[in-house]
Amino acid sequence: MIQLALLLFGAGFARRNVHLLILIGFAWAALGAIIALDGMDGVRYFPLTLFGALLLVESLVTLSVAGSGMGAQKAVLAFKGGIFLLIALLILTGGSISNLLLAIILGLTYFVLGVFQIASAWVLRYDRWRLSVLGGCAQVLFGLFLFQPYPSHYAGTVSYFIGITMLAAGINTMRVAARARKLSEQSSMFDLLAPLDLRAADAEADPQPSPRPPAPDGPLTVHVWTPVGSAKDKTVSRPVFNRYIAAVDVQGVISTGHAAMEAPPSTYISLYPAVDIDRSPSEFFNLLKAVKENDVPGKFQPDYPTESKAWCPSNWQVRFDRYDHQKLQAFWQRYRGQEIYNLTRRNCSSSVSYALESALDGVLDDRSRSVRQVLRTLLMPELWIAAQVRQRAQVMAWTPGLTLDYSRALRAVIHPVQKSWFSRFLAAATRMTTRSRA
Repeated sequence: MIQLALLLFGAGFARRNVHLLILIGFAWAALGAIIALDGMDGVRYFPLTLFGALLLVESLVTLSVAGSGMGAQKAVLAFKGGIFLLIALLILTGGSISNLLLAIILGLTYFVLGVFQIASAWVLRYDRWRLSVLGGCAQVLFGLFLFQPYPSHYAGTVSYFIGITMLAAGINTMRVAARARKLSEQSSMFDLLAPLDLRAADAEADPQPSPRPPAPDGPLTVHVWTPVGSAKDKTVSRPVFNRYIAAVDVQGVISTGHAAMEAPPSTYISLYPAVDIDRSPSEFFNLLKAVKENDVPGKFQPDYPTESKAWCPSNWQVRFDRYDHQKLQAFWQRYRGQEIYNLTRRNCSSSVSYALESALDGVLDDRSRSVRQVLRTLLMPELWIAAQVRQRAQVMAWTPGLTLDYSRALRAVIHPVQKSWFSRFLAAATRMTTRSRA
């Protein structure tokens, strides 16, 4: 999440606070290590009951505001709130049975995520996939460690989980901050966090970023055609697979959907394969590999009216009033120089997602001047959702469904609703109290 937050706050914020970020990351990692070691000797000093109570409150707040989320945000917030509620109740209940259930839940979480990461890296073979496999193996091993009773007979499960999670987050914060130290005045956070082939080849190649994003000529619009919406025939009901991977119609034809971006006056990013790709079930698995052998000539569509008339209108549109048109143009000039399409590594959804990140680079610079605004942004559930979607897409691949969820979550961060999540929680609590009295 820290990477996405730094992207939105901009390179100026990172350069101004690089030493503070390193200090916070070190302190967070050290505290995590202490908490993990605290659970090993059977004499725990970590205030587990207080943590369980705070987690219970957080879960109730998340569940109460989940109904006001958009699209997949509802499911994500409801799932997060439900899991946190269950863990909080088990912590507060205590006892050997609760500790065993916590070990099973937390260990299974790490184990499943690790297996998924290993499988995705092995199938897709994207850049640095071997490093991703090692990370997945580490998650699997930690999950197996939580399953076994040594050394505290499950009494230190929560301490291990919290400690290792904090340790990993602190190390990641220090790593990003260390890289941010090398940022020049001409470079941007996008050039630091984006894949290597999408970064500016030369810092001087990009124009000097202005303190404030230039006033755009109109809103930036992310267009998404979902796999189900773009299928020519009735699709087989597979809710999660249909939304995030591909939809299969009754004829066995696979539809992956599409994504595009429109920014006035004339920027339109919509990447298609210039030649037809065999998407039959027998060949689809091989096409998932993000290797250069699967690169095919690409073709950029001229504009949205032409594309929608030739195909169909987009199912969803997400609009941004605040964005940096200058940085978007710099990205687009670099990106359009290679008309290459790859179903996994360089597709329509990845084009739009990375273009959106370049457009939102430093867009919250005005908030970065206030400690209160920075903390408020970091505590927004939508930022957490956007970071989770981004992480899943980087492990797997960008799809129209992930791009839609990512765009929606980022829009909620950039253009927050008038009522805060706390205000909506109080309103929901008031409504529940009124209904119970009635």
